[in-house]
Amino acid sequence: MAKKKNPVEVYQLICQETREPNYVVRLKKEHKGLEVKKYCPKLRKVTLHKAKKA
Repeated sequence: MAKKKNPVEVYQLICQETREPNYVVRLKKEHKGLEVKKYCPKLRKVTLHKAKKA
């Protein structure tokens, strides 16, 4: 029997300065507290983004 894959869920990356979602990512459950520096098109600079359940 085939091995089950780890469940993957859809999360949005929310900019911490504008509080707007800019990216959609698929993450495993253990990575739900992800924080990444990404480009924010509204501010036109790199800011901190946090993963939030979509």
